[in-house]
Amino acid sequence: MRHLAAILLTPMLLALNACETGMQAIDRQTEERIRQASAEIGEKANVPSIRDRKADGNPNAYDDTPELRTPPTVNPEASELNYTVRERPPFDPKKVIADAATPVSGTTIVKLDLAGAIKQAFTASVEYRNAEEQYLLACLSLLLETNEWTPRIFDTISPQFQSVDLTGNDILNPSGEVTDALALELVNEFELTQKLPYGGQVSANILAQVADDLSDATIAGQNSVEAFFALDLPLLKGAGLVAQEPLIQAQRNTIYAARAFEDFRRRFYVSLVDEYMGLVVQRLQINNAKQSILRLKAIVDREDALVASGRQVPFQADLAKQNALFAVDRLATQEEAFKLAVDRYKVRIGLPPDQLLEIETELLDMQPPVIDGEVAVQMALDLRLDLQNSRDQVDDVKRLVELARNGLLPAVDLAAQIDMLQDPDFFNGVQLDGSFDDYTVGINIEVPLDRVDERIALRQAQLRQEQVQRAFFNTRDTVSVQVRQATRAIERSLFSLQLQERNISIAQQRQESIDAAPDRATPRDRTETVDALVRALNDRDRARRELQVAILGYLNSTGQLRVSQDGGLMPPKGLDVRYLRTAELMPNPVNDVPAPPAPTVEPPSTAPVAAPAKS
Repeated sequence: MRHLAAILLTPMLLALNACETGMQAIDRQTEERIRQASAEIGEKANVPSIRDRKADGNPNAYDDTPELRTPPTVNPEASELNYTVRERPPFDPKKVIADAATPVSGTTIVKLDLAGAIKQAFTASVEYRNAEEQYLLACLSLLLETNEWTPRIFDTISPQFQSVDLTGNDILNPSGEVTDALALELVNEFELTQKLPYGGQVSANILAQVADDLSDATIAGQNSVEAFFALDLPLLKGAGLVAQEPLIQAQRNTIYAARAFEDFRRRFYVSLVDEYMGLVVQRLQINNAKQSILRLKAIVDREDALVASGRQVPFQADLAKQNALFAVDRLATQEEAFKLAVDRYKVRIGLPPDQLLEIETELLDMQPPVIDGEVAVQMALDLRLDLQNSRDQVDDVKRLVELARNGLLPAVDLAAQIDMLQDPDFFNGVQLDGSFDDYTVGINIEVPLDRVDERIALRQAQLRQEQVQRAFFNTRDTVSVQVRQATRAIERSLFSLQLQERNISIAQQRQESIDAAPDRATPRDRTETVDALVRALNDRDRARRELQVAILGYLNSTGQLRVSQDGGLMPPKGLDVRYLRTAELMPNPVNDVPAPPAPTVEPPSTAPVAAPAKS
């Protein structure tokens, strides 16, 4: 029985002891492959870790509960749902206009500037973690393929309980006496295989059989061991480097994944900056809208005072109120759009939707580059990582064509096997027969009578090569178009920024002219001047954002954008990264806007108000 226990328990104990150590080894090897691949593309620091991505298994996942086969559904009838109608409050135009410009106080738990928001996204964003895991999966696929080219060890144990009526010679009853017995027979097959680098494999097998009597019958135990070595070596079909094609492709796929991950990080950075600055622009527009409402409120108060003094007809005051209410409605729409955009941004950077968040008022302020169009296009063709992937995949399909051509060759394999028998008393010492009397050597030759499938596979590979080559040429042309578009976007944003700054100056001059001679301007003139100034301020802020996004887009489209591990911008030499913050972007916050002076109103006149002349 000790022989049976030794054969049965030893592999199990080794497997249990090596389980956790083996998983740790897989993690270390994966991270080492990632470091190597990242170093190959020049991004040594951007190495995601696999150790914090082990999902906890649910020990009750397969408990036989009602929810296992029928997941519960909550879907009440309409009669079970409640809907409470809200009463409509009385409408007071002056109160609505005054409340719209009043800041709403609130408690914010998290404050994020641009760098903090990007760092948060690079830490907890679903998009970023998915991209990291695609990289990790490629490295695990390489480890899986590499393992196929290492010595593979397998051990199969087959214990069997037998109740037998032994009537003749048997492994359990070599004496030939008739007897009944309960026996345990144990078969252990141990196999070691190794793939050869240019095709074929070599293997070694050891088959051990042990039988012991478990009853009172007098049966002699019997042991036997057989060992043999085999070689399978292709000479034509499947011979050469084509045998390593899966390993070669897995190694190249790891480099492709490293490039794709870094390309994603750059595009993700540009997208995050674009969205963040979009939130800042929305916040600036809300502040501009509140400033305009304060000015419109002053206009309404002035017109009401003039109407009360008899110096203005009532419909002019109503016109001012109407324009102010339009502005209040636009402000409510802007505030709701801003709240929705902030909620979406929170989800994207990995914050819970119910987390209170305050976006710092901050915009990038990078100076536009001097651009040579041809140099920029050539730089993109040399540096773009996605284009490099597309280029190298052309070589992949070329190898597949050669692999398909190799499949047309006849299969000529050299096969050899040597059997070595061991002395029956295995546990008293291993005594293998070294005479090599029992061996087989031969050549297996396949006559290529039917090669229709192989010829079709070759034609498919050739067509696939044409497709991938055209895709590379199309990607190359698309990159050129993207670079030209990025350069034009910078020029257009610069032009728009200059126009809007001029528009702001004109609107401010109009406002100053009206303030200098208020009696010469109608309420329509006043409200139009306020609206023009708000539009100019909004367009100026939008142009600032578009210029910075265009500069980042130019750096990314030409392959010059570099992003650190925590999401920081690593500018090229000569680029100074600066920021515009609240003091420059919002010089007059809504709670600091001075109210326009109240009009000087004379006592009411007894003379009737003249009707406006008809044009």
